[in-house]
Amino acid sequence: MTESKKKNSIPIKKYVALFVTLFVVGLLFFFEHFHEEPISVGDVKIEEKFDQEKSSVGYLAPQFTLRNLEGNLVSLDSLKGQVVVLNFWATWCVPCRIEMPAFENLYRRYRSQGATVIGVSLDKGSDEKVKKFVEEYQLSFPVLMDPDGKAEKLYPSVSIPFTFVIDKSGRIVARVDGAKNWESKETFEAIEYLLKDSFT
Repeated sequence: MTESKKKNSIPIKKYVALFVTLFVVGLLFFFEHFHEEPISVGDVKIEEKFDQEKSSVGYLAPQFTLRNLEGNLVSLDSLKGQVVVLNFWATWCVPCRIEMPAFENLYRRYRSQGATVIGVSLDKGSDEKVKKFVEEYQLSFPVLMDPDGKAEKLYPSVSIPFTFVIDKSGRIVARVDGAKNWESKETFEAIEYLLKDSFT
């Protein structure tokens, strides 16, 4: 009986050790990439421009309309004329949580100059957990709910979070997969470049 218990405990220990190792490697990978700048001026100077809607750089951003946490409809089209940082996230996503304060600071820094951050929550079910999250992180930028995955289908991704930067003419100029440092000097320079009146 004791021998069989010992035999059974060995594979469990191996699995636990493997899980811990993978978890640590995952954390190291995340933090290594989290300190990367998401965009620079060179990234947002797009060469080719296309007139179709598609979730790729150079194309017009696919349009959608979703409800915010107050229940009001907000359309992406109504934001034309602004630089839009469109972030897809969820309350259960740890990298999303780490990234949120940087988005809030970016929004506060540039909202009066014509840039906005839009958070699209991919949470399903009740809005209450999203409302609590917004209160906990003291987010003031608009958060939209996508319970049916309408916007998510237009902007497909295999990772979360993922972010699109859209210029004042409504064109996608950058796509960023994963959590990054949205408060870097390079990011600020890119947003300021996009905000220039001469850019449109």
